[in-house]
Amino acid sequence: MIMTCADGCSMIDRRMFFVVCEPGTQHMEALLKVVYELYTDYVLKNPFYEMEIPIRFELFDINLTQAVQKDRVALLGR
Repeated sequence: MIMTCADGCSMIDRRMFFVVCEPGTQHMEALLKVVYELYTDYVLKNPFYEMEIPIRFELFDINLTQAVQKDRVALLGR
């Protein structure tokens, strides 16, 4: 297994997103970019979000789950 992190993904509040996958797995950088875009759209732009608190936003969770499932379907064909 390898861990991959998007470049510059944690500059604003020091959060780090990573994917644990098999070596040679394709498209992980693209998935991390999608995760970071969701984070900025649904968490950082939320006026009720405060730094240093756990991320608990339903729209972020829903869209994150959909992005991961979409990527899994693309990789596994299921």
